[in-house]
Amino acid sequence: MMGAWTETVEAKARIIHGQISAARALAGRIGEDPNKVDGPYLDLLGKLYRDEYLFAQLVDGSDLVARFEGPAVHAKVPTIAIVASMCTALRKHVQEVVKSIVGLSTDEPVRWPAELDLQLSGMAPGSLVVGVCIPGDESASLEHQPMLPEVSRPVLEAVKEAVRSIAAITRHVHDDGIDDGIDEDCPDPAVRDTVVVAASKLAPSGRAGIDRLSLYEPDATGREATPLTRKSRKVLKNAVRQPVRVTGSGRFRGVVRAIDLDARRFEIRRVDNEVGAIRCIFGSDRDAMAKEILDAEVIVAGEYEAQPDQRPRLIQISSLEVVERPTQLSIDDVEEQRRLQAQVAPLIGSIRGGDPTRAEEASQRVRNIIAEKHAR
Repeated sequence: MMGAWTETVEAKARIIHGQISAARALAGRIGEDPNKVDGPYLDLLGKLYRDEYLFAQLVDGSDLVARFEGPAVHAKVPTIAIVASMCTALRKHVQEVVKSIVGLSTDEPVRWPAELDLQLSGMAPGSLVVGVCIPGDESASLEHQPMLPEVSRPVLEAVKEAVRSIAAITRHVHDDGIDDGIDEDCPDPAVRDTVVVAASKLAPSGRAGIDRLSLYEPDATGREATPLTRKSRKVLKNAVRQPVRVTGSGRFRGVVRAIDLDARRFEIRRVDNEVGAIRCIFGSDRDAMAKEILDAEVIVAGEYEAQPDQRPRLIQISSLEVVERPTQLSIDDVEEQRRLQAQVAPLIGSIRGGDPTRAEEASQRVRNIIAEKHAR
């Protein structure tokens, strides 16, 4: 099925083909050689397919497309170091969004396999253009490319929407601040803060030879992106420092997950009263404490911002109390976990392989290993 961006290019091509037919017909009526009128139109058609078609296919096949511009990529073929650096940065910050949105969307612990990576959708020549897409059901059958495990379809869709929102919010970023239209694209304060933090990290500093970054997503068909620049980076960094639009205050108890020490953020999950999860912002005075509270049960208090259904989602912490610290595993426990992982890991491929007989045998072996563990 053709994507919307590709369909737009094809529509332009149909217009040019129609113009060619009209020009040839007119040439025939006035006694001119029809073959002599094709040239300018064919040049225009060639330029359309060279410059726009590959890019349109890239956007249609991705959740997010980044176009890096600057002295470092002015060459027709950028250096491997530049390509690797830009791809690594894009992958890192998109993965941070994915992990955060999964945690904000479900109270259950979600396993994040080390082998899971973003898919590189492709690259276009000229300025460095890279597309990435979040692995889902359609990619789960690809070798070495598992889908997000234990993530339901609604959560996966929320993840994709948030990643695409990184591109959507850039049109609300101006030299003097961020306009209120960002609330329409991101009505959930926690999601908005997550993507603003990601955009602030992606925005170019100018030090790596990149001075403009344009972000595209498949739903914004044909819409020219507003590039992020060094000025944009300053605006976004300021927004990260002042993120909460206060709608209330309160105290919340939950388990600390997904700490971002650079952005001074963490999430607490399994919060009572159907709150679910809250994204928390802490000050520099709690930097040392934040390094030690992963998986701890805490009580946070402060002013918060709620989403439209009045559920608190983003809180500026004024006090933080550790109720229960996480249980520390002994060296023997760690070694036992590694031993079990080594036994189970080779069986996972068989379970995913699609052969019912091998899958059942592998599943039974996994059950036996778990039963052996509990019998000790």
